[in-house]
Amino acid sequence: MKIATRFWIGCMVFLTTYTCYTTRVNMSISIVSMTKKGHKSTPECIMKSESHNRNESNETTDTSPRDDYPDYGPRYEWSEQVQAQILASYFYGYAIFSLPAGFLAEYFGPFKIILIAHIIAAVFNTLCVYAIWLNWGVLCFCRIILGCCGGLIYPALQCLIAHWAPPEEKGKFFGALMGNVLGTCITWPMVGAITAAFGWDWGFYSVSIKNVIFCIIFFFVCADTPEMHSWISEDELKYIKEKQAGNVEKQKVIPPYLDIAKSPAFWVLAICHFGNEWGLYLQLVNVPKFISEVIGFKLEETGGLSSVAPLCRMIFGMIFGLIGDTLRQKQVMSLSAIRRMFTVSSHILTGALLIGIGFVGCNWIVVMLLLALSLGLNGACSQSNLQNPQDLAPNFAATIYGFNSFIGGCTGFLVPAVTGELTKYNNGIREWGIAFMLGGGIVVVCGLTWILFGSVKEQPWNRKGGPS
Repeated sequence: MKIATRFWIGCMVFLTTYTCYTTRVNMSISIVSMTKKGHKSTPECIMKSESHNRNESNETTDTSPRDDYPDYGPRYEWSEQVQAQILASYFYGYAIFSLPAGFLAEYFGPFKIILIAHIIAAVFNTLCVYAIWLNWGVLCFCRIILGCCGGLIYPALQCLIAHWAPPEEKGKFFGALMGNVLGTCITWPMVGAITAAFGWDWGFYSVSIKNVIFCIIFFFVCADTPEMHSWISEDELKYIKEKQAGNVEKQKVIPPYLDIAKSPAFWVLAICHFGNEWGLYLQLVNVPKFISEVIGFKLEETGGLSSVAPLCRMIFGMIFGLIGDTLRQKQVMSLSAIRRMFTVSSHILTGALLIGIGFVGCNWIVVMLLLALSLGLNGACSQSNLQNPQDLAPNFAATIYGFNSFIGGCTGFLVPAVTGELTKYNNGIREWGIAFMLGGGIVVVCGLTWILFGSVKEQPWNRKGGPS
């Protein structure tokens, strides 16, 4: 029995997000091995544990700074604010290029956009190694270019999914977006292990090599639309057209920007997406530093522990995708009820668990459980804010998602900046607890906004737009 071509397209969606995230999250691990921590070198939780043990044995506690760094390569005296800027720089480019990404994908086709973006990303991720020799500002520039490439990807995937996915199967396709989580799960321990063995420069090279391999596979497997694919069968092509029932136009049109800007449904979705991104980047960007510099795990351990929560997100996200498709096919719930049910998981429960981290102190087992469960439940976003653009306007889902990525992508530099300010004078468990409670509160409020005011109805401007 021949495997459907759209199955391979779904695999490409998964691999695209997987590869995209490797250049997004690798710096979160690499920066730990590239910096001198100075007076903050002894993690607070380690100091508390050592102090407790020594007090019990009446020994003197030595709280002097540690400078016995493992030899992973040159280390730099970057302040918490500089490190925050390096981590945030990716998201400056990501937010800016998210704005035109939808139109570019709808006009030139998602195939070209995704392929070119990954080629450029492979080049500039490699250049990061040499940029560091010059100045941390040059490193930030390279990370900004990487962010520009990343900002193009998700709107392009919205366009690809709109053309390839029958409505009853969109849950599986959006579940495939959780490939980004596998990218995180593999990249963090991989970069940690490679850095420990060969130095932090090879942490960058290894990620670039993976990008090149992806580009080769993507070139031979993917196509913009079913009509353009070289090996799709006539039966499958007919099936996709019938299921889409004319909701998706193949002609190139100018998006109705004014209608989108005036749409309450769009703005409520943008708020929901902003909250989701805040909670996500709080974990993806900052948690490795938290685990290493506050809890006190070694670099090799940091990568593996940091990957547990993203792995839960991938597993839960794909399960939620199957559940969502089943509910739609059997029509046991309305689409509105399905979206709201999953938003409770992706935002309300996720945010509540993040808030809980602020109350558990240095109990690292409980911290890791809360992180894993919160990010796992957030996998339901594949059935809430990630899929809602397809409900509102499948013809312009890429454009809508691009705008949402611009608004939500700002959290990529807001989260490190806020955390950097909170930890400026003391990089301790109390300051990080405030960061988690603040982030959790934002996630809950944004999710509640969509539950109360969100929409799943096709917008009248979905069928508008002048020929380009």
